[in-house]
Amino acid sequence: MSKLTAYEEQRLKNIERNRKLLADFDIDKARSDLLDTSSTPASPTPTPVKQRATKSPINKRKQPVVQRKRRQSSRLRGIEAPTIEVNEDDRIEPSKNEQSNSDDHDDVDEELWDGKLIKADDYFDKATRDNAVRTDGKFTGWINADLIEKYQFEMSAQEAWEKNGGGKFSYKDPLGNGTKRKTGGTGRNSAKVMYYIHIHEQWTGDWTDEEKELFMKVTRKYGCGDKWGLFASYIPHRVGYQCSNYYRSIILPSGIVFDDNYEYSPSGKPFYVGPFGTKSS
Repeated sequence: MSKLTAYEEQRLKNIERNRKLLADFDIDKARSDLLDTSSTPASPTPTPVKQRATKSPINKRKQPVVQRKRRQSSRLRGIEAPTIEVNEDDRIEPSKNEQSNSDDHDDVDEELWDGKLIKADDYFDKATRDNAVRTDGKFTGWINADLIEKYQFEMSAQEAWEKNGGGKFSYKDPLGNGTKRKTGGTGRNSAKVMYYIHIHEQWTGDWTDEEKELFMKVTRKYGCGDKWGLFASYIPHRVGYQCSNYYRSIILPSGIVFDDNYEYSPSGKPFYVGPFGTKSS
């Protein structure tokens, strides 16, 4: 057997010393007792159930029902109402709000409307009929002469027609050359289209009194109702759709122009019915 080193001898001495200390403290016995107690499960302790305290019912006294007397009007009691005399000086003028409410009868009439339209001669009064400008809904003029010279447009519709092919007109073959019309509207050589291209500084917003007078001047001379691009060449800074909207929203409802293609609802709104009108009119 080999001789132990000094380190190993010291190690064995430490082990022996620790063993004696454990024996003095009874560590082994305490460990075995702990293992025995942990292996057997402890029985749960029952929780006592608390009993709710019941409240004794309180006897409420019923309140007596009081019968109240019902009020009766003088009419139910048979008493005649006193008569009141109203003099001319006692009358009260209606307020502005009441007047504005009375002006809403047009909306009520529109709700009760049966759908039948009214001709302009039947809708407007005699004074309006006598002063109205009458038109068949066709513009018979051509482009404004100032614009013809400025933009080198054709001098007449016939010249423009011949310059663009001429021939017998048909909707399928508008140029009369056997070629069917392409979809997409008129070409760029059309005078009406050229006017839209060359217009400068288009105005928007409400029309002025001067523009209204100019509109009526052109209407008296050439008529109105179609070809609004050509019509607008006489109204500076306005284009075709603006003239058309102004015609339907201002001119026709005011009754200063009677158009055979329009009839009116009871509230005065114009509706396009075409040259033959409605069956009900």
